Amino acid sequence: QASIAPNAQSTARSPGWQRPGHSKTMGGDGATQFPGQLHDHMTKAGFVFRGGRYFQTTEPVWEKAKRIEKGKKQYAVPATSVEQFLKDEEKMVDARLKRYRDKAGLKGDASDNELEEAPKKKKKETKVEVEEEAEE
Repeated sequence: QASIAPNAQSTARSPGWQRPGHSKTMGGDGATQFPGQLHDHMTKAGFVFRGGRYFQTTEPVWEKAKRIEKGKKQYAVPATSVEQFLKDEEKMVDARLKRYRDKAGLKGDASDNELEEAPKKKKKETKVEVEEEAEE
């Protein structure tokens, strides 16, 4: 039914045929599609090489770093464990207290022994409270 064109064998891909600009050893070890630097960039971008293709499985490293920096500006404490969180939180709070004490012109460290209670401000009396006192 379908006949083979006389020049079909000349256009068919032979076992040694490759796309121009590509070689079998382009990645070097066969476990990667791209050369070393580009493969490293792809893995940092969240891609995994499986079955001859790259698949995105995670977010890029730089996006995660950007999110962490944004969180730090909002006084969040990024951590991978509870112990790390507690340690980093203490460092952050100490740094903030030191900065605020310097800004206020106070000297020394902020220890519990040095702190004095600030005088409590009186609440403004409302009409209801004034009327209750007048009735008594």
